[in-house]
Amino acid sequence: MNFDQAKSLRLQQWRATLDDQDFRMQNPEAHRETLHQMAGALHTEGLIDQLEQFDMNEMADAAYWHSVEELQNSPGQYRGASTYDVVQVDTGRLLGNISRSIFNFESDEPRGASFPYDGKVYSGADGVRLTLGLSRKIGTISGLFLELNGRRYRLVETERVVRGVDYKPMDDPDAYRALVDAAQIAKEVRDLRAFEKVRPHIESAAFCMCPACLDQFGAREDCPTCSGKGFVTKPAPAGLR
Repeated sequence: MNFDQAKSLRLQQWRATLDDQDFRMQNPEAHRETLHQMAGALHTEGLIDQLEQFDMNEMADAAYWHSVEELQNSPGQYRGASTYDVVQVDTGRLLGNISRSIFNFESDEPRGASFPYDGKVYSGADGVRLTLGLSRKIGTISGLFLELNGRRYRLVETERVVRGVDYKPMDDPDAYRALVDAAQIAKEVRDLRAFEKVRPHIESAAFCMCPACLDQFGAREDCPTCSGKGFVTKPAPAGLR
């Protein structure tokens, strides 16, 4: 393989990663970091020059900002790096949990000798699905809801891995407000490094933006829904135990 062929192949791989929407939306920070690492390796190996690396990193950063804008304006999304309790919506019964895409029932139901776990979550162009190992039944995940066997379950996030460290969802309203304000400033000045440090913690917190005032300064002050805080507590299934 000559120089031009090697460069073309590696650039195709980088472009495929850039266009991987599932990866980009599942973990915008990891998506951006991976693209930067790939561009850095190309430069180190002499396949691209510094200007080309700069342009590729700019494209990766633009994809990141686009992702977070999409996520901010959309309902909760399933995250492969998170742990969830799977709770039946109408009864509050705990079905089991999903940890880093591995599902296990709460009860000790037999899963068969060949299955180390009860099910696994898969993401693809056709969406997100849960496949149970022994029965091969398939449930579909949309946002943070699972449809399985004609029943509807909510995915309640209990833990998330951020840069290799496990974090519990933030439940301190003052700390949450401080992070939201810091993120807003970082976003306005396009301080990407500061923004990407706080965004996952804001997203996984026990709170979310007020749906009535949308945390807009003028409307927030007299908002009866959030009492002027700009955010509300995320709803939990009734009877959760």
